[in-house]
Order: sequence, then structure tokens, then C-alpha cells
Amino acid sequence: MLKLPFVSFIVTSYNYEKYIFKTLESIKNQTYKNFEIIIVDDCSTDRSAEIIEDFISQNQDLRITFIRQSKNQGQLAAMIKGLETANGQFVSFIDSDDVILPEYAETQIKVHMNISVALTSCRIVEIGEDDEVHTMNSISSPKCIEDLKNIEGINYKILDHKRFGGWYWSPNSSAMYRKASIDYILEYKNVEKWKICPDKFLFNFAHLIGGSAIIDTPLVGYRRHNNNAGDSNQVTGNKKLHSDKVTLNNIKNNINIRPETLKFLWQIKEKLGYRNTAKLSLTVLLSYLL
Repeated sequence: MLKLPFVSFIVTSYNYEKYIFKTLESIKNQTYKNFEIIIVDDCSTDRSAEIIEDFISQNQDLRITFIRQSKNQGQLAAMIKGLETANGQFVSFIDSDDVILPEYAETQIKVHMNISVALTSCRIVEIGEDDEVHTMNSISSPKCIEDLKNIEGINYKILDHKRFGGWYWSPNSSAMYRKASIDYILEYKNVEKWKICPDKFLFNFAHLIGGSAIIDTPLVGYRRHNNNAGDSNQVTGNKKLHSDKVTLNNIKNNINIRPETLKFLWQIKEKLGYRNTAKLSLTVLLSYLL
């Protein structure tokens, strides 16, 4: 008897006591029910852990694992810790200030079942601190205009070859990975390089080894607030006004992405195979020139 794919939602939590309950509720309310929730708290100093424990006690019918880091290590380390525990064939990393719409998992699974890519990334809805909608057409989401395909009313586009190191997707919570494509990250050791905005590394790595697709449907409430780490904090229309802190982090990530990926590819060369490692490394090297 064939079974529906199992999905692991890995929620990385750090000092978002105001939002974490809404994040977990949004996962609970998925129309697709074959999932588990893994919550990794990175030593929050607010009431996040208490709120998480209350949610677990109130939802004992759900499959929930709660992991508390012994020291603060940053978001990528928290993601890897959650991935070590994940049982799903598909994985989504959800930021603890975002919410996902009820059809999030069902829609992404439908696309994954009809194509073969390492990750899918949906469009986002921009919301504010109190859940108010700012726009359904965010400039932080890719625009799919040409060559759209359709599955059961879902529009999507498989990304053609794109320059490695760029950005062609929506933010972190928008993605669902085939776990086989992202399990390689369990071997990655330089987590301090990606304490903030690890999606730059994860999206590019997954796309490099297995391709990606954009789902032209907004399925994530991406929350803009004063503590946004990776995107512009202000909602100003069609301009991204990054703070100096965000700009410096983006520059650092752009510098790190290629050398870190090259080193990692050769670290896992026995799993990838030497021929594949050389081919993928050449793609990364050529992106310096293109």
C-alpha cells in the first residue's frame, strides 16, 4: 500500500516569544496532516521555551519534538540539530516569526510529486507585527511570468540554470526540500559562517545539486518587524531599504558562499562521487566569471 510522504517542519526559535505560538498554530492547522514538528530553541532568554512547552502540552495528539540547545550557536546550527532528528522525506525550515497558510504543505507536496527538484519555494505575503497584511505581491518573492506550468490549479516554474551564489527564491520559510538533497548539510562544520541568513547557503547548495522550482502562490506570511535579520525592516513599496547591519551581513554572505561551498563539496566528495564533485565545483568556479 502506497503512503503519503511524511513532512518534517523544523522550527528554529530564538527570542520570538511574541510570535512563536502563532507559528506553531499555523503548522498545526495544515490541510496536509502527515507531518511532525521539530522545534529547536537556540537558548532564548525570553519566554519562548515556556510558550513552546505550553503548546506541546495542549497538543499531545501532534508529533512534536522539542530540543533546547546548550549554548547559542546560530540558526544554521539549530537547523542541523533539527535535521538530525527529522523523519520526513520532505523538510521545511520555518522561522519562528513567520506563519504558513493552511495549504502550504499540501501545495508543495503536490508540486514535488509531479516534478523532481531538490527544493520548491513559494511566494510570500508580507505581514506586520500584529498579523496585518501589507501586500500579497512582495518584492521579496520571485515573479513567475513566462513558461508557467500548472498542476491541479497550482502554477509553478522550474528554474533553468542560474548563476550560483545569486538569489532567485523567497525567504527561508518558503521552501520545502527533499530531505535526501539537504541531508548532506549534516556534514557541514563551519556553522558560525551562517549564524544569520543561512538560507543563502542552503538554497544555493540544494539548487546546485538538485535544481529548484518556484510556486507562484503566496503560502507564507513573512513578518516584517524591527528585528528582521535577513531582509529590509521597513515596508516602503518597491524599494528594499536595508539597515547597515543587514547590508554588512549580506556582503559577508556573498563573500562566503563560493569558497564555503567549494570546501564543502570536497569534504563530501566520497558521498557525491569524484566526477560529480568536480562537475559541481566547476559550476561554482564559473560563477565567479559570469
